Amino acid sequence: MEEAAKVVRNSGQIVPTAKYCVTGATGYIGSWLVEALLQRGCTVHATVRDPG
Repeated sequence: MEEAAKVVRNSGQIVPTAKYCVTGATGYIGSWLVEALLQRGCTVHATVRDPG
């Protein structure tokens, strides 16, 4: 897992086998980012807020 994180940090490229956490995933930019990562086959964990 740490190796994948190093590869992502150092290369700036998306690694499909890595897990990504997107904060603000329900916002405009976050939702597009989540969609792009999912289309590339990445595992995405997203944080959302509870307005209630």
